[in-house]
Amino acid sequence: MNKEYLIEIEKYLRSKKLSSSVSAEVFDHFVMQISELMNTGEISFQEAFVQTKLNWQYELEMVKADIFSFRKIARIEKKILQTRFKKIVYSSLLFSVLLGLTVPISEEIFFYSEILVLLSFVVILIYSFIWEKMSFREYQQMSFHPLLLRNIIIAILVFPVVAYFSEVFDFWKPMLNQLIILYSVMVQIQLLYFRAKKINVLLS
Repeated sequence: MNKEYLIEIEKYLRSKKLSSSVSAEVFDHFVMQISELMNTGEISFQEAFVQTKLNWQYELEMVKADIFSFRKIARIEKKILQTRFKKIVYSSLLFSVLLGLTVPISEEIFFYSEILVLLSFVVILIYSFIWEKMSFREYQQMSFHPLLLRNIIIAILVFPVVAYFSEVFDFWKPMLNQLIILYSVMVQIQLLYFRAKKINVLLS
């Protein structure tokens, strides 16, 4: 496996826009499979390369990253991304529910916890800007992240219903409204954290 062959494999994988960690892993698999085919099948690099690409065709097929996203990524990347999304959703939901359970005990605890979460979000955001982990334009794009678009849809559906049945039309007073907003902020905090760590969460 000479240098020219390795460069050709790298060029092909770059076209699939894989994250660095996934690309490195797939690259190793490509090199091993191609080398094995060349040695055992006594075929040329190009033949082995074509066969390996066919073997990986399904995993490297470009598909929509999410139902709320127009971006296309490799299927193998989508699987990893969706698993990461689920962890973000579950952890944000669990945190919001647990915090909501403090309301019957003390509304002050809930109120100050909300303030702490919002301050944490602001601190992480400022850190991202100062240390150039994210530009302001990228932050604007984050507003259209699939996870946040889901939150907007939920809010549009839930807020009017809550207001109607509770007969409280003050946006901030219904507890469910506050929990949805809290959940949304927790999602954004995690997205910013992953962005700062250069872990792919579908942010530019």
